[in-house]
Amino acid sequence: MKKILRLFLVGSLLLVSCQDDEEMKYASVYFPLATWADGNGIFQTKFDFSRDTTYIVGAYCSGSIMPEHDIRVTMELATDSLASAKQASAAIRAYDLLPESAYTVEPASLECTIRRGTERGDLLVTFHTSQLDADKKYILPLRIRSVSEYEIAPRYNTLFFGI
Repeated sequence: MKKILRLFLVGSLLLVSCQDDEEMKYASVYFPLATWADGNGIFQTKFDFSRDTTYIVGAYCSGSIMPEHDIRVTMELATDSLASAKQASAAIRAYDLLPESAYTVEPASLECTIRRGTERGDLLVTFHTSQLDADKKYILPLRIRSVSEYEIAPRYNTLFFGI
């Protein structure tokens, strides 16, 4: 009886391990900077307010596979998420929305591409901090709106970039 049970277990393991790999593949797209946010959800960095600073904001694809096709990632301003966060957090209420004149994004469409076989697609955000009051705190809220393939990671789909 033990031999039959062992054969059954070994056979079951072989069947499970030989299943189609498609079932095991998954991937999601997210902002890695959001994973480095503080307890209030803000990715904070210091700036030299005397000159413009360009920062790379990447969208990453992670999971059990490398992207098999190019992934188009569309981002947007997340002012609605910022408004909700301000209601919930006194720390976030201390930040003003970064004025549109205080930054530029390349490409202006807020779209990037994670190329097949790679993990990252980038936006270049240039902060025109010389126009800002250095005694104030500012925030640029970004969200991943859509991806052409895979899913958007729900926990890290929004980035509050604090200045």
